[in-house]
Amino acid sequence: MPSYTFFIDETGNRNPNHRPDIGRQNRDWFAIGGILVKSEEIDQCKLARQRFADEWRITAPLHMTDMLGEHKKFSWLGKLSDEKRDRFWSDYKAMLASIPVIGLACVIDRPGYVARGYLQVHKDPWLLCRSAFDISVERAAKFAIRDGRKLNVVFEEDAGINRIITGYFRNLKANGLEFDGKTSGRYAPLSKEAFAATLGTVEHKPKANALLQIADTYLYAMARHPYDQKFNIYRRLRDSRKLANFVLTNEEIPYMGIKHYCFDRK
Repeated sequence: MPSYTFFIDETGNRNPNHRPDIGRQNRDWFAIGGILVKSEEIDQCKLARQRFADEWRITAPLHMTDMLGEHKKFSWLGKLSDEKRDRFWSDYKAMLASIPVIGLACVIDRPGYVARGYLQVHKDPWLLCRSAFDISVERAAKFAIRDGRKLNVVFEEDAGINRIITGYFRNLKANGLEFDGKTSGRYAPLSKEAFAATLGTVEHKPKANALLQIADTYLYAMARHPYDQKFNIYRRLRDSRKLANFVLTNEEIPYMGIKHYCFDRK
């Protein structure tokens, strides 16, 4: 049976108890997601990423915050002329827009999460992580079911969370979603049986994995967009129809598109 692989990363702090970062005022998110890729098109994506890296003689993993901040192994970007820096970003966006992937994520506004009172109701500091994982994987599974495919998940390895993320996946596969059915019914949640039939494997890969590096940028763009509607990478992905919300019908978006969670605070 053909498959999709959902290459996922995370951005922001997954712990709702974490003290707000003054440097991220009005941009305090936690998100999990990345890119959904057909198994037969993974090599094409790897090749596109490698061509870009070879052109710019990049040997370090592509990491969005380092690239934007022009620090660590991307400090050299700050030494380029404006013209050459513009060409770098133009080439990068062209690569991102050329590959056959679908960007998909669950983005949680952390202040909105606290404002809803969830912090008092739920004491588990991993709740943001689990909620974002379950929602994003469930929506990826709906793509797989629609297209007659299995769904595999690959995430960036981290000794502190490898077993936790793997556990989330196995729990979905065995038990399905555990959200309140009264409030989640409008999102057409998958049944336990659908998860069991659709989910395949889960594994963690190092940061050097080419598709996880692309997932890092896609996820950052999707997470930043609600706070910065002019972010140019998001706009390029949008215009190239590389994001779930721009390949789905309006009727499908509420239960298969990019999920924005707890953004309704006043």
